[in-house]
Amino acid sequence: MFPLPSQVLRQREGLLADTPFPLLLHALMVEERTCTLELKVRQREKRITFEDGAPVACNSNLLHETLGKYLVEKGRLTEGDYQKSLAESVSSGMQLGGLLVQKGLISPFDLYKQLQANLAHKLLDCFRWTEAKYRLIADVEHPDATVRANTAQLILTGVSTQLPFDTVATHFTFTDDRRFGQMPGVESAPKLSSKDARLFQALRQRPTFNELLERTGFDMDSVLRRLYALCLLGVAGFAEDVDARAEELARKAPAAPVPVPEPVPTPAPVPSHAPSGTPFADEDEAARNALVGAFLNHRSLDPFALLDVPEDVQPVALRKAFLAAADRFSPLRFQTSELKEKAEGMLAAYARAYGALSEPEQNALWKKRRQAHREKARSNTGRPSTAEQFRIRTDLLDATTQFDEAKRRLEARNFAGAFEYFEYACDIDPRPLYQAHRAWARYLMKPEAHGRLVLQELQELTRQEPGLEEGWAFLGDVARGEGQWALAEDALRKAFKLNPQQRRYVALIQEIARRR
Repeated sequence: MFPLPSQVLRQREGLLADTPFPLLLHALMVEERTCTLELKVRQREKRITFEDGAPVACNSNLLHETLGKYLVEKGRLTEGDYQKSLAESVSSGMQLGGLLVQKGLISPFDLYKQLQANLAHKLLDCFRWTEAKYRLIADVEHPDATVRANTAQLILTGVSTQLPFDTVATHFTFTDDRRFGQMPGVESAPKLSSKDARLFQALRQRPTFNELLERTGFDMDSVLRRLYALCLLGVAGFAEDVDARAEELARKAPAAPVPVPEPVPTPAPVPSHAPSGTPFADEDEAARNALVGAFLNHRSLDPFALLDVPEDVQPVALRKAFLAAADRFSPLRFQTSELKEKAEGMLAAYARAYGALSEPEQNALWKKRRQAHREKARSNTGRPSTAEQFRIRTDLLDATTQFDEAKRRLEARNFAGAFEYFEYACDIDPRPLYQAHRAWARYLMKPEAHGRLVLQELQELTRQEPGLEEGWAFLGDVARGEGQWALAEDALRKAFKLNPQQRRYVALIQEIARRR
């Protein structure tokens, strides 16, 4: 059904039109690759860092995807605080996230959640980039913050909501009589929404695609998208592949052992009081923030800084520092899996740091690295770092700037120029408002050629965004130009309902009534 992951990654560069983004993600996940995936389409660029097959960072030249702008968009930061913090971050060289925590504008726990959401937001946008060129790069710039995306969940969400339907239909083909089923022996699978779970349960009956449509009651778009994602992830497959997998598992299964009667256990004495031990700190906000803050920053620290010891630390003092650090965020202090996982990560990091500084050769190597870093900071010269080589220019890639320029060109009746800049704005941030203006500019460029296409565009847009006044207004204007009076009147009435202050809609509705 799909090429093997090793075959997908054999080609180091290509087009997402030929190798869709979810196919690349899946291959990198299965092969557990550590690398950088570079994507470019027109003026947009992204570089995604993978560690052991999971995305851990994404740098882009889209302004609205930067952490500060994302927090403003989500209402977690005011524009004023963002601008002040950004200026301070640039002048001090301190990461914006750490600065926001230092200034008390966000807690470490909330920052971690927002970094995760921001990473997912950037990655999901890549599913739309079907015209992009991709390149796999062995070089990796390890991110300072410790954030990790669940690749399987990303694929299911991205295919279900972002990947253009044409891409799914082109790369997922089968005959009407092919049957599908649940793949046995799947060890890990993404969490399923109620809609996904309903479709997955229907696969137990080994239906054809048409039977799946009937049993779920979903439209073709929803079923094909979810089926594509589940088959790519190996959770579902063609019926014959399901049978082959079941036979393979049966052959590999060990023979059932002869049951041995278990001895009757002696009842343990009931304690007279509840057991005592380390209390869980999950609900302690200060402890939770301290753990997440340390987890976010630990990758940017060398072993000396991580254990907070001087370079001439002696073995006894080093051991005490390690034990104190290990106890501070002991996994035994946390109960929820999310916090326990981070505590375990910190314990492993402290253990690695202790091991490195306990070994004389490693200790000397880290001292040399520190010295080289200090000398480079003093001279401020030398070969550009990997981070500097990977830096992406962000000028002229603010969607608002592109949109404002497009409106200026539209007012000047430069329709082709306006369309070009509305296209840029939609490329950067596909908001319904930008899409409605792009459709309107497309119509004004060549009404006689684009009328029918723009009507379809605006009708679909208003179906998805019924509260978009501009969408209804443009639909009314285009329908008038195409002589579709009933559609024009209905669209303009809806625009007026959204904005009763706009008297132009009333005048146009009255004009249509006279024509009819």
